[in-house]
Amino acid sequence: MSSNNQVLVLDLPEINLVGLYITSPFKGHLPERVENMKQEFYLRKDEIRNVIHPVRYVSPSFSSEVLFTYLICMEVANLSDVPEGMIGFTLPPHRYAKVKSKGDPYQDIHDYLEVNNKQSNKRALALEIYHFENPAWPDEAEVLIPIVD
Repeated sequence: MSSNNQVLVLDLPEINLVGLYITSPFKGHLPERVENMKQEFYLRKDEIRNVIHPVRYVSPSFSSEVLFTYLICMEVANLSDVPEGMIGFTLPPHRYAKVKSKGDPYQDIHDYLEVNNKQSNKRALALEIYHFENPAWPDEAEVLIPIVD
């Protein structure tokens, strides 16, 4: 981990998210399915009500040994109005390790956790935060990995 990719540890409160998702097997995964979902999200994002941060979106993800699920969502004040075909859910409060990196942000965080004798919380969702104006991966993404207290 380079010194300019400083990992921060922070606590986030409960977060309400509304958006789209895709689940795919690792074997035979077609990356264009994720891109198609993102394009649908861009076309439909204005249907999401009660948005807290209209300039950014959140992409939670989780995986097992054979499947991964990737979401693209807007943070909302409440889940009272989830558009048809979208999912609404609440992330509980968690402690996260966060970094913005020009390299591999996931590796930066895992290196930090190893050096500091900490573990990721594999049952919680990792988050990627992007700004609509410049959603470049990895340079402009903030990556947050939940950690065990």
